[in-house]
Amino acid sequence: MELSKRIRRPKWTDARLLVGAVLVVVAIVATYLLISAANATTRVWASASPLVPGQVVSADDLTIAEVNLADIGDKYLSADAGIPDRSSVRTVIAAGELLPASALAPVAELDGRIVAIDVAGSVPTVVDTGSLVDVWAQPESKGLDDEGIDPEQIVTSAPVSNISREVGSFGVGDGARIEVFVASTELSDVLGALDGNSVLSVVGAPAEVKAEGGQS
Repeated sequence: MELSKRIRRPKWTDARLLVGAVLVVVAIVATYLLISAANATTRVWASASPLVPGQVVSADDLTIAEVNLADIGDKYLSADAGIPDRSSVRTVIAAGELLPASALAPVAELDGRIVAIDVAGSVPTVVDTGSLVDVWAQPESKGLDDEGIDPEQIVTSAPVSNISREVGSFGVGDGARIEVFVASTELSDVLGALDGNSVLSVVGAPAEVKAEGGQS
C-alpha cells in the first residue's frame, strides 16, 4: 500500500512539465518565424535597361523585382520609394541589375558630363549602351611634309549612354555618333579634340568589376 501511494500520476502543475511545455512552444514559434523570414520577399527597383552616369533616371527605366534579401534589403532601393527628380547613377547599372541605394545621385553632383562624339570608321560591335570605351584622338595630316602625330588616348573607360551607327549601302559601318559620360578631368581634352582638326576613334574597354553593393 505504501508503494502505491508513492506512485502517482504527474500533474500539469509539476514545474518540470511546465518548463518542458514552454520549451516546445518556443521551438515551434521559432521554427515558424525562421520559415516566414526565409520566404519573405522585398520589392526593390531593378534596371529595365542599362543605366549610365549622366542619364536622368525615371520610373520608365526601372522595373520592380520581388527578391529575398534577408538582412541586406536596406542596401537596395525599395520600390515603395519614389525616384528623386533629376537623379542619375554613379556607375553603370546593367539591365536587370538591382539598384543599390547608394548608386543614385543628383545629376548636378556627378563629376563629369555626357558628350556626343562623332567617330569616323566602323565601331566595334561590342560597343553598345552601358559598355565602356576608350577614346583616341588622331590629329589630321596637314600635307605631304607633315610627319604626323601619334594618336593619343584622351578618355579612359567612359560609359556609353547612347550610340547611333551609320551603315553604308553595302552594310559597312561609315561611322557613328556616340554619347559618353566623360569625367571632368578629361573634359578639356575631349572638347579640344572636338574643336580642333582631330579624328576621333573608340575602342572597347574592359568592364569594371563591382564590389558588393554595386560600387566599382
